[in-house]
Amino acid sequence: MAAALAFSETLERFDALAQAVGRAGLESAEGLARAAQALQKVAACEEDLQRHAQALGAALTAAREAQQARDEEVRARALEVQRRGETYAALAKRFEAVGRDAGELNATAQTLAAEHKIERGMNQEDLSSVLSRIDELEAQMTAVVRAAETLAGDARAADFGDLSGKTDALRQQLLAVRNRVGLLKEALTRAVPRTLSS
Repeated sequence: MAAALAFSETLERFDALAQAVGRAGLESAEGLARAAQALQKVAACEEDLQRHAQALGAALTAAREAQQARDEEVRARALEVQRRGETYAALAKRFEAVGRDAGELNATAQTLAAEHKIERGMNQEDLSSVLSRIDELEAQMTAVVRAAETLAGDARAADFGDLSGKTDALRQQLLAVRNRVGLLKEALTRAVPRTLSS
């Protein structure tokens, strides 16, 4: 901008000097002297103009090179944004799957607990069936907990702290449900043999 302004101001000065030369009277020695002085000023101004034109050209070249460098930076950043977006989308999709599985297992655990409260009349066959279902549920929960641990680690490694934190919270919730299922299993195992003998 400074180079463009200097060039513009010098160009205006050159134009004014050139007009003054054209208006200078040539009918006397004094007029001729003034015209000669005006011509010297025009010549000096023309040199200034050439110097400012070169500076402006250099400034434009530098600006073009800087703009091209910025273009490269923007393109590189765009690729990084795209790559990070794809990584996050893949992790978020895994989080949705883990969340869906955790929700289904939680609902199954609640249903199982509601259906199989400790009953005095429960026989060994019914107990074995319930314990088998509980074992299967615990195994499924363990698998989902591991998937959540892996996902949280991958999210941390990819530097997505928000997703890592949400996955850890989901894992903790599922662990709490698994613990309640384990307590139900222990209670059934302890209680039913006593009821059978009564």
